[in-house]
This record gives sequence, structure tokens and C-alpha cells, in this order.
Amino acid sequence: MKKTFYIVLATFLLATYSCQQAEEENVVTEVAPAVVENVPVEEEPDTTLQPVEELILHAVGNTLEEIAYAEDTLTVSSGALVKMVLVNEGIDMPMVHNVVFTQPGAYQEVALAAEEVGASGNYVPDMPLVVAASPMALPGQTVELNFTAPTEPGAYDFVCTYPGHWKLMHGTLLVEE
Repeated sequence: MKKTFYIVLATFLLATYSCQQAEEENVVTEVAPAVVENVPVEEEPDTTLQPVEELILHAVGNTLEEIAYAEDTLTVSSGALVKMVLVNEGIDMPMVHNVVFTQPGAYQEVALAAEEVGASGNYVPDMPLVVAASPMALPGQTVELNFTAPTEPGAYDFVCTYPGHWKLMHGTLLVEE
């Protein structure tokens, strides 16, 4: 029994001594000086604190003869971050709406192209004439759209691209400096 004790003790001491030697060999005794060069760093503009311009647009009416946007003109600053809220005040199912912002004078062309895209494409054609587009808002639903306003001042258009709605649901987005 004494012999077993001495073997275990010797093994323990040998293992402890080996670990100490390994730790001492891995110790870094010198630290290399850091080299810092004067390299210009290009920083991207911080948009986290940029003010957001909020717009609220109401889609009103409950028949195809009554449908309209309550506001026919919206105004934003050029290049502004915009939070657009679309409130669909319709009650019946055919009163599904969206808002699509287009290049000046292009709302009709975009609306007609949207009919071909259909529901699977959210009635929003993939074309350069589209500046930004909200999701579809079901009756009684409110949806949001965040986008950057065009940098070029001017009178842009907005339109509901749900089939047939564009004739009565369109307006002007004034982008000012």
C-alpha cells in the first residue's frame, strides 16, 4: 500500500513539475513596440442621428367611386430620410391600397406596368421609374415605408398601383432643397 502511495505521489509531482515547465516556456518576456502609421481613414457619414421626416397619408373611401388619398400633395427635403405611414381607412376587401413614389410624370406608366406584375409582385414593377413603394395595406391596416427622398428637387408623383385605383389615387411629392 505504501508502494502505491509513493507511485501516485511521484506521478503527481512529475506531472506538476512538467506543467510548470510548459507554462514557463510559453511566457513572453518581451513585447514588441506597436507601429502606428498616419493613414487617413475615410469615415462614412453617420446617419443614425440624421433627422427623419415623417409623412402620414390616408387612403379613404369604400367604393371605387369614393377612393382617394386624403392628401394630394406631400413635401419632403431632398435627400431626407423619410418615414411614410399609409393608413388605409377602407372597410371592404376591394379597398386594398399601397403608395408608390415615381419619377416626375411617370405614375400612369408605373401603374399600368403594375397591373401586369400582379399580386405576386405586390403590384410594384421593377423599373427605374419607381423611387420607393410601400407594402399593400388591407382594409383598416396601417403600413410603413422608410426611404431616402430623391436628392434632385422637383415634383415627383405618388400613386396606388392596385388595379384600377391609379385613376383616382395619385398625387404629388414635392422634393425641396
